[in-house]
This record gives sequence, C-alpha cells and structure tokens, in this order.
Amino acid sequence: MTKSYKKRLWAAVALAVLGAVAVTWWLLRNPAPYSLRKTPAVKVSVQAVKSQYPDAKQVAGDVDLLVKVYVQRLQAGDATDLARIGAPWYTGRTQAARKLIAQYGTHADGPVEAIVQDPVVPYLAKVELRFKDGQRQTVDLSRDHDDVWWLQLGNGDPVAP
Repeated sequence: MTKSYKKRLWAAVALAVLGAVAVTWWLLRNPAPYSLRKTPAVKVSVQAVKSQYPDAKQVAGDVDLLVKVYVQRLQAGDATDLARIGAPWYTGRTQAARKLIAQYGTHADGPVEAIVQDPVVPYLAKVELRFKDGQRQTVDLSRDHDDVWWLQLGNGDPVAP
C-alpha cells in the first residue's frame, strides 16, 4: 500500500465513523420537552386516517407521544401539567386546560383511539380522539421550528411560534 492510499483509507474510515456518530445522535435525541409518567397508565393507539397522502402516517408517528401525554394529563386532572404541553406561544393555557379536564377528563380513563385526520399540512395536525364510552374530541396540534409538536391550547396563532 502506498502512503497516499493509506491516508485516503484512514480519512474515509474517519468520515464514516463521524457520520455514524452524527446519525446515532440524531436518532437518539428526544427534542420533546415532555414525557409520559408512570401513572396514571393510559392505553392510547395513534394511527392515521386512511389517506392517499403519506404525510398522515408520518405525522401519526410524530405526534404519538404528545397524544399519549395529553390523554394521561387529562386523566390525571392536573390543569397545570396539562397546560405545559400546550404551545408555549399561546396564552391562557391553564384556563383552557381546566375546561378540557372538566369536559373530557372522566372519559380518558379507558382505552383511547386517536386518528390523525386529513389534510395534514406543514406544522399543523388535527387528531380525533375516540374514548371508550363513545365520547369524541378533536384536538389541534402545532409543530414548532425545532420539530416539537404541541397542543393548541388557549389563544394564539397556530403557525407562529
């Protein structure tokens, strides 16, 4: 082997390792500032409505955690915790959270089916929640510039974080 071949080989190996580290970091990072808690346990299935657009399926995967956290906080009945998953650029989140808890909190104690609706547009999504007792709710979601999904809760512009 020549010296230049060895240098190019080592450079290629170093570049491949650096690329692998960057991809691993990207896949393992969790940009969402919220997470599920151990209690109360929730059973939520999130899926996309049958659609001709592949975006609906992608968004269903992206909003899965937020929808589960929403149902958990709704069931727990803590308006402050529920308000924390509301879009930070919205106002009146705690008051809006109290209203949601009063209206839907008792319905969130069983399995919930969440359907991401069409049309899916950049930074916005509608999700229909179907509770065990037949009650239904539609929630609006917004995505910020860091690709974190939030509940549209209170008053604000859904696309202006």
